[in-house]
Amino acid sequence: MKKHTVTAALAGLLVLSSAVPALAADVKPATGIQVWVDGKKEAYKIAPIVRNKQVLIPLRQLATSLGIPLDAKHITFNTVRQSTTIRYDQATVVLVSGSPEAQINGIKVPLSTSTILTKQGVTYVPVDVVKEAWGKQVIWDPASQTLQIGVSNKDKVVEILKSFETGDTKAAEAWISKDQYIQHNPSFASGRDAFLQGISQSKGANVLVEVQRVIQDGNDVAVHYKKSIAGKTSIGFDIFRFDSNGKIVEHWDNMQDSAPTNPSGHTMIDGTTQITDLNQTETNKTLIRKFVDDVLVGKNRAALESYYSGDQYIQHNPLFGDGVSSLKQALSAAGQGASIGYDQVHMVLGEGNFVLVVSELKSPKGTSAAVYDLFRVENGKIAEHWDVVQEIPAKTEWKNTNGKF
Repeated sequence: MKKHTVTAALAGLLVLSSAVPALAADVKPATGIQVWVDGKKEAYKIAPIVRNKQVLIPLRQLATSLGIPLDAKHITFNTVRQSTTIRYDQATVVLVSGSPEAQINGIKVPLSTSTILTKQGVTYVPVDVVKEAWGKQVIWDPASQTLQIGVSNKDKVVEILKSFETGDTKAAEAWISKDQYIQHNPSFASGRDAFLQGISQSKGANVLVEVQRVIQDGNDVAVHYKKSIAGKTSIGFDIFRFDSNGKIVEHWDNMQDSAPTNPSGHTMIDGTTQITDLNQTETNKTLIRKFVDDVLVGKNRAALESYYSGDQYIQHNPLFGDGVSSLKQALSAAGQGASIGYDQVHMVLGEGNFVLVVSELKSPKGTSAAVYDLFRVENGKIAEHWDVVQEIPAKTEWKNTNGKF
């Protein structure tokens, strides 16, 4: 996470009351508040405060707790605007004293209360900015005066998937709801116990999980990863839905045996991983949903090229090479009955330049398959694509009644 970074000169501005703007406030630090970050109890020299039933923590102390370096690359302070800018972990956060909102990657996000700059030069930050900017779980219990800043939902998911390497169920027990877990993998019974059993059975099975991409859209976290069991490799997507308490309550997944590199030399899992353009998430989701509905479900092949920048297109499907021209050939073959066709879209998730679409395919033989398409968008055009396709077994083989989707 991010740490408050302030140069010596800026630090001077923060400690000299004469340098603090006239609008700075008087505050009374609270007593008895316990702050825990990722399971560690923090000992702050300057106590937090409570405003509007919400906790605010001195910025430098909060940054240190989150691991944000205290240097000018990560944190800058503007005395004229009474603003602080934090740059860390793919998020740029601007906080203005007296404002009940933050600007996160260019998007205005409401906070529970306003950022406060005191006459002593201390900047107090509403802790919910930690949740909004970096996905950390934040729980304030006024009765016990305890503030918990927990592991992000992304980190929880990665920890659970990595549990299959060791067979240790502790992470799953901690983060999966005991009573409300809904399983959509037809090979497992619903409920947490079946999932825990699957982890336990992997102990000693020579399992290796390599996470390549993790995106979060609201309460949903999607993971793109490679899994090897005794040398046999598959590529998968898992989607976990969290409740408001940070517990996993629903799960979907899709797996496909790993294939050799495609005609352009790409694997099913390599390629771009960096999440960018977080302020374009909804725009990119709309673009990809329109593309899937228009071209893949609606079979409007004439519109295909409008979604791409010329022939620039990186393909990770094992059967086809790069370029829109290659994709046109594939869709043409599908139109002649050489492949299955999209039937309907069940889910669209996105974060920044990545958008994941969960769809259902129907074959001419009447069988169904689930397809997870991951798209990378660049400058409003589709630039890269990965997919995982898995046949849906007959209902007589299902171990739960929740359905694949």
